[in-house]
Amino acid sequence: MITPLRKGSGKTTTLLTAADTTITKYDILVYASGYVQRATNTVIEGRFMALEDKVTAAGDHEDLLVLYLGGVECEADTTDNMAQSYLGTYVDLTDHDTIDPDSGSYDCFYITEMIGATTDKKCRGYFVQQVSV
Repeated sequence: MITPLRKGSGKTTTLLTAADTTITKYDILVYASGYVQRATNTVIEGRFMALEDKVTAAGDHEDLLVLYLGGVECEADTTDNMAQSYLGTYVDLTDHDTIDPDSGSYDCFYITEMIGATTDKKCRGYFVQQVSV
């Protein structure tokens, strides 16, 4: 699971979900054809986090309360044991709710701190916000 440490540092808004989808509170979300859906391991940014659970049927798009993650520090579960060498690196999502500290192909999460023992598989950091110029 990935959780925001200080939700007050981000802004909340309501966005429409993709059709025929299941979203769980704290899932990382991305846009797909103008609607939000769960992120996958190939995203280059984590822009939003779900603040509620939502299940939509085929053809339905529903409002979903989300947190904009720009500047919001998060605590994240990792798929592998943490190591000091991961601090200060950009890593990938494993899926919509886990960080992969061994993978740096898409670089969507920046690790700033290891939480607990290496075997606790937890870290803190920030999602990258891509800006086009």
